[in-house]
Amino acid sequence: MFNEALDNLEERVGDVVELEEDFFWSIPREARYDPYRAPATEQLTLGQLTSSWNTLKRMHATGEHMNEHTLVWVAELLQALGLRPR
Repeated sequence: MFNEALDNLEERVGDVVELEEDFFWSIPREARYDPYRAPATEQLTLGQLTSSWNTLKRMHATGEHMNEHTLVWVAELLQALGLRPR
């Protein structure tokens, strides 16, 4: 399913996808998965797509071990791709 979704994106937009957005709101895990309480303002931080992308590129280029947090950086990019205007 994952590959099919990426193949569909590639068919529609080509090999290169540009994202207009860079910064996004980041919510800590304990607040993200507590639907009974809205996150407090001080829990919100900013994430940056270019930072996530550059970290992944560096890890790949240097052969650095991909750990479980790698999936978080990938997910941030995938969410931006899925939410981009058509």
